[in-house]
Amino acid sequence: MALLVPVIGEIESLRYLVGANNHVATIAETNPRNLILKLFSSNTAIADSNVPSATFNTLGDFYEPYNSTGTVGYGTTATTGYPLCVNNRTDQNYSSNYGILLNGSRWTYALSGTGSTITTFSYPEQTFTFTGAAGNIYGYYLTRATNLPILVHGVVDAATVGVGTVISKGNDSNPTIGVLGNSYIDIAPAGSVDDVTVGMGVTHVALHGNPIGIATGTTVVGVDRALKRVYLSTPVQQNIQVATGSTCNFSFSKVSVKAGSASTHGLTAGDVLYVARGTSNTTTTANVYTVHTVYNANEFTTTPAIDGTGNATLYSSIFYAERFTNGPYAIQNNGDQIKVTLNVSLE
Repeated sequence: MALLVPVIGEIESLRYLVGANNHVATIAETNPRNLILKLFSSNTAIADSNVPSATFNTLGDFYEPYNSTGTVGYGTTATTGYPLCVNNRTDQNYSSNYGILLNGSRWTYALSGTGSTITTFSYPEQTFTFTGAAGNIYGYYLTRATNLPILVHGVVDAATVGVGTVISKGNDSNPTIGVLGNSYIDIAPAGSVDDVTVGMGVTHVALHGNPIGIATGTTVVGVDRALKRVYLSTPVQQNIQVATGSTCNFSFSKVSVKAGSASTHGLTAGDVLYVARGTSNTTTTANVYTVHTVYNANEFTTTPAIDGTGNATLYSSIFYAERFTNGPYAIQNNGDQIKVTLNVSLE
């Protein structure tokens, strides 16, 4: 049975989705980033399956107007006047992305409808002014803001997914505990769960010929940071304690930017991005991920933990898209404009 979302739930849900939370003093890692308004020049029919595309095509993916023919794209500088983002806050830097960076503080909402109430969040009209031909523009879409560098964002195989270092939790003097039948383990009191996230593989290090307490293939399905409790995809099959071995290992993959692509990935914990398989990758799950831990300028991990190994392509994550009703609009001359007013609704 589907839950009814009352009006106050619609307001709060949309406030979160569009990032209309910048009225607080700081933006925590768990808060959504602002949105970037982008245009697409691909003849894309809006569908649930839409994802970003590194090449101009008509297969249902989004491609931005970098030049007039669609032959130049990610990894290059736009020749059409399609703008790089201008920062609208001093505590965020998203100037490496193309499009218009929206400010969450400028979203407003209104209620309408009869019988059932429609909650609509609106954003002031935004204008793209071109300096040269950009071909046909079919619509626009919104992505979560990141600062992926131009030489990384959307560039095929610019990143690599590789096996990360295994994290161990618990020892004889500071044990991790699991009780037979429970679907969770409690991390050693002096330990931390800040580096553990959903999707990681979990194994039990059994001692002295004792049976293994965690079934093969078990993954993390939840983490309670306050209780230092890790929830598992399968119940504990044998007690985990000092006598049987009080160490559990967590395995995961890291994402790294290839040498020569750029000196940095530009990401911070909490950023959301879409990770697509690279040309030689058959194991990584293409999906939307949130940056979990930034190890250095080249390496980071995600939540859920990313799987597999091989090349990968990194994009901003698509939040919302719309095709122009009366489009496409042909951009042919210096000074041509496209104006967009954003409305996002829940009923």
